[in-house]
Amino acid sequence: MLKPSAIKAFLNLPLSFLRSARSLLALVSGYLTYSRTGKTPDRAYHAMIWMFCITRGHFNERLSSLIAKRRPKVRIEHPVGVLGNLDGKRGNDLLKNLRKDGFLLFPSALPQETCNQLMKMALNTPATVRRMDSEPENSPRRTAHFEADNLLATRYDYSPSVLLDTPEVQALLADPSILYLVQEYLGCMPLADVLSMWWHTAFQNKADSNAAQLYHFDLDRLKWLKIFVYLTDVGPQNGPHSFVKGSHNPGAIPPHLLKRGYARITDEEVNDAFSADACLQFSAPRGSIIIEDTRGLHKGAIVSGDPRLILQLQFSNSLFGTNYPEARISKVVDQKLQGMLKQAPEIYRQYQ
Repeated sequence: MLKPSAIKAFLNLPLSFLRSARSLLALVSGYLTYSRTGKTPDRAYHAMIWMFCITRGHFNERLSSLIAKRRPKVRIEHPVGVLGNLDGKRGNDLLKNLRKDGFLLFPSALPQETCNQLMKMALNTPATVRRMDSEPENSPRRTAHFEADNLLATRYDYSPSVLLDTPEVQALLADPSILYLVQEYLGCMPLADVLSMWWHTAFQNKADSNAAQLYHFDLDRLKWLKIFVYLTDVGPQNGPHSFVKGSHNPGAIPPHLLKRGYARITDEEVNDAFSADACLQFSAPRGSIIIEDTRGLHKGAIVSGDPRLILQLQFSNSLFGTNYPEARISKVVDQKLQGMLKQAPEIYRQYQ
């Protein structure tokens, strides 16, 4: 049964939303297309963004609660992994804090040997050199090996296909503690759907929007959690991840910021809208893991010292939203992932 607060929030949606039958029809029609083809029409995706902004996130929560009722959770008997033992009171307390604040920080959670292997892979694999704000939009795509003494741009990205075949990444995708926490937060079986790894560098001393160094909220899906893994030590000079505590909650981001749509937001605007205590920077040692609902405002800070390498996984409650390029697991080399693929292959359908 719906809570009275949820019913009240729906009934009190802005009149402009209630009158926007075209956007609502685009979303409904697009969801039917997605259900049939697995692809989301652009018009439906943009309608989802608009509805998030005009309802200050309440629409997403309402639709997510319906999705949770239709897809049961997978059984995770022993939620023990890189986040520790999440069974019992500790797991419940962490989940409560995650729902309230929008993030959890696990310092030095990933073993150093795992960090070493991922770093080795990054240094020996070509990366895509991301276009910067100062470059034309039609700039040719570049690939290069990352060299700290020969920087070419602010950000370097690695292919999801390469990451999917990496044993350490496969282990994280099937980690029982991660799956348990994500599933309890979403209220349904999670879907692994966005995987990336990148360097942030001190190539330039100003924020670059293409490198996600200005505040923004994500909205690729209806509801999700991101898992950020620091693969280098990150201090104030290394571009620490920044997050506005509590800004993931429906109604938390002020209307004057949302009315601009899916746009970057300056530090000054965020500081005017939120208290200093809410604006956090995560300086943490190598191997630290941040679990975060990035519907909240976040960014990567400017790097002025050594570059930062970060791995990101995402689990969502639905694949409705952005259509990402296909990436497939060509060979399963991790035993835990083999087991999860047998138990709940639906979790990894994006990568099969």
